[in-house]
Amino acid sequence: MSYKDLYSEVKKRKMEALNKKDVVQAVEKHGKILAVNGRYEKPKKVIEHMYASLKKVITEKVIMKEDLSQYDVVLIGCPGSDIPHASYPKVKDFVSNGGWLITTDWAIQSIIENIFPGFIRWNRAKTADAVVACQIIEPNHPFLDGVLSEIQQSKWQKKTAKNTKKSEFRWWLETRSFPIQILNPQAVRVLIGSWEIQNKWGESPVLVEFDYGKMGGRVIHMISHTHLQKGGAKGKYASALILTNILDEKVSQKMGLSKKSAPQYVSDWQSSQPQQPHSQPPLEQQWISPPQQPNYLTPATGGSTLTETSQIIEVDANSSDFSYVNKCVYCEYDFTDYSGKIYICQACKTPYHENCINSQINEGICKSCGRILLW
Repeated sequence: MSYKDLYSEVKKRKMEALNKKDVVQAVEKHGKILAVNGRYEKPKKVIEHMYASLKKVITEKVIMKEDLSQYDVVLIGCPGSDIPHASYPKVKDFVSNGGWLITTDWAIQSIIENIFPGFIRWNRAKTADAVVACQIIEPNHPFLDGVLSEIQQSKWQKKTAKNTKKSEFRWWLETRSFPIQILNPQAVRVLIGSWEIQNKWGESPVLVEFDYGKMGGRVIHMISHTHLQKGGAKGKYASALILTNILDEKVSQKMGLSKKSAPQYVSDWQSSQPQQPHSQPPLEQQWISPPQQPNYLTPATGGSTLTETSQIIEVDANSSDFSYVNKCVYCEYDFTDYSGKIYICQACKTPYHENCINSQINEGICKSCGRILLW
């Protein structure tokens, strides 16, 4: 099946079977997506077949000339390392002001770790050229709207490897794909995982996303690429559903649309509230979606010593007390090429990236000295 036929099938199914006709029409009229080519990611193969009012593909260098604010979604393809560092603040501002960013594979290191540190990172392993089975972790998430019910159609089962379950699909990992390590499980949502990636290369996530800023910005990252040549028809179809769902959801939020769920499909996920599981997940699944820990401190027992406090202080990067080669105690990365705010624990002088201190304060204490952190 060609990409043109694939995306035509996606549009048809959304309008006829998934009760999303109004959403599709809104995206066709208002949806705008920008894709930035990468040496190993060729988004034009899929972007040109999406339904949207504006679909534009550019080279890495041209991003400096683009007005990102006119787009709903920006996709930066693997590896992302050819994008000028001078454009990093522009990308950060786009997301901070409510834009949605999609990155693929090696862009986790070049884009995410540099511009949005403290959420996810490459675990420093490199996969083989392999096709792996994927499990849907959050079937009720808007980005996966209809995916589970669609891939279980009999038409896709006939084109699926014998060792792939009905509720799974296969995802192509190109040689040296970068496994995704979660640094902040309270903020990062794992939507799709893979037991095979976990067993062979140490981490399970395939598709993750997290909120950024206070205006609805979001960062979405996937291992491998949007064009899954070796993933099989079922995997390509799932990928097309996901990519279009992301733009669907962004436009739906922008236009104030409320989607009606398809029959026998429940879509009650809300980005503003963490999902509360009704029961403890099976033990073998807890490594994929670990239960969140309470964000409060348990008083020590058996002693009367009070935990000391420490102020969080913004530091001037040009002062003699700071060096860019210092490492953030939270993510263990230095501040080279980092353009955001830098904070330190006043008591022990330990530095943090802005996102990292926001994540660490959820723990309540400094990761280095253990004092209670106060703004």
